[in-house]
Amino acid sequence: MEIRDFTGSFLVDGQETDRMELRVLITQGGGETFGSGSFRVPTAMIGLESSGPVTFRCTGGEEITMTVREFDMTHGLAYFLTLGEVPDVRESKRA
Repeated sequence: MEIRDFTGSFLVDGQETDRMELRVLITQGGGETFGSGSFRVPTAMIGLESSGPVTFRCTGGEEITMTVREFDMTHGLAYFLTLGEVPDVRESKRA
């Protein structure tokens, strides 16, 4: 397992949210790499449905595409799974 930390913002309706931190837990299995985690729901995402993928743009320009599996508005969290490759960054660390 590996943990990768990112700084950036979500793209919502063509606009970027405030800058925030995103932690992704990377799991490898069966020749594939998966990422998952949770994040605090930005104000711009309140009321959004989990019907489509969302994009997190890192400060370095890399993008992470993910699907939100669940919005827990009681705690202000969203749980996600990544789609495609997760950028490999220097601030990642082994768990």
